[in-house]
Amino acid sequence: MSGNRLKHHLPDATTLRRKLYNQIGGTENTSNSFRRWVRNTIAQPMVWHLNRRSVAGGVAVGLFISWVPVPMQMLLAAFISAVMRVHVPVSVVMVWFTNPLTYAPLFYAAWQSGSMILGKPVLAEPLNFSTQSLLHGVGHAWPTVLTGMLFCASVSAVVGFGVTLLVWRIHAVRRWRQRRSRKRNPA
Repeated sequence: MSGNRLKHHLPDATTLRRKLYNQIGGTENTSNSFRRWVRNTIAQPMVWHLNRRSVAGGVAVGLFISWVPVPMQMLLAAFISAVMRVHVPVSVVMVWFTNPLTYAPLFYAAWQSGSMILGKPVLAEPLNFSTQSLLHGVGHAWPTVLTGMLFCASVSAVVGFGVTLLVWRIHAVRRWRQRRSRKRNPA
């Protein structure tokens, strides 16, 4: 779907602000400064505008938050992307990178990279599947896993940002060439 077609489906800032006032509660003159700040931040046109910087930033925020093991990742991604003034819907969609099907391989990749960064062996002891040993092993593995998750989050955010800018540039150059060829060869 092209950007112009998508713009027609996205709400404008005034419509969004009106809906947010109704959803969050209160009137436009509400005294709760946090609610007013949230409404005004989300209603910024930049967080809904499709451009190279906002979409690439939304991809980076979404990929970073997808690696962070917290509940309500989509809400956190929407909040951070609104504060950073990058595309909110893209960041929320990119959080879906981690889902029940992909979480186990990603968790394993974070564990491996955390072990490599911290210089710890992946398995110091042979596997023992008793409940006590598993709980003991999970307790000792968390620093390694969290280090790996932060590393993977940073790398995937930077790579996602760069790839998005590159794909956007390739698409723009292709469209420029098509327009130029249409001007030269009118049908």
